[in-house]
Amino acid sequence: MSKWIYLLFIVFSHQCIAKLHIVTEHFPPAQYLDDNNKLTGYLVEKVRKALDASSLDYSITVNSWSTAFNTALRDPKTCIFSVSRSAEREDKLLWIAELAKLNAYFYALNSKDIKLADIEQAKQYRIAVLKDNYSHHYLVAQGFEVGKNLLLMDSFDNIFHIVRNRKSSIDLVILPEQRAIYEQRQQKIGDLLQPILKLNTNQPSLYFACNKNIDNISKLELIRAFTAM
Repeated sequence: MSKWIYLLFIVFSHQCIAKLHIVTEHFPPAQYLDDNNKLTGYLVEKVRKALDASSLDYSITVNSWSTAFNTALRDPKTCIFSVSRSAEREDKLLWIAELAKLNAYFYALNSKDIKLADIEQAKQYRIAVLKDNYSHHYLVAQGFEVGKNLLLMDSFDNIFHIVRNRKSSIDLVILPEQRAIYEQRQQKIGDLLQPILKLNTNQPSLYFACNKNIDNISKLELIRAFTAM
């Protein structure tokens, strides 16, 4: 009888800790696909180190930000990185570990010579912002309107595509400082953009987070692995 109980325990435990689906986005230098289509970046190394030190089986896929975020909200076996821990998202995810700090700015096209003294002045311009990013939700809360002064983009790559190829359709973009510096160093945008105003909000850190309904065994193992780093 004890043998059968043990076997049932093993089967039950295996079901509880089924393979985790980890989702992320293309967000260099934190996480991105290199020339060999390999996921790399300083936060990828941090996350893999913690996951490999755990007893959990996992896979990582790269999606658009909106797809990754909504998958994490929908699927109990999904975790996401790196996601900013904003007030609007606090109750939507289970926050496992802080990964990095983040700063975001309004960036202006140099050709348009735009100056901003405060966020209210930005409402007269057309602004490209990442859909479902904390900056998108923050600007909406400040009275900005999608379709009027906000143009929602599903990836930072598409924002930079507009900067390079459709400059007449926008005036400003919202970018994390780290990403803008990376693009400039890669000479993908050169001197097309300059930061003109930091978002005047307490900017949340980047986190590894999971669906709120993740099983307790996986949750505790993830907390243990990231805490031990």
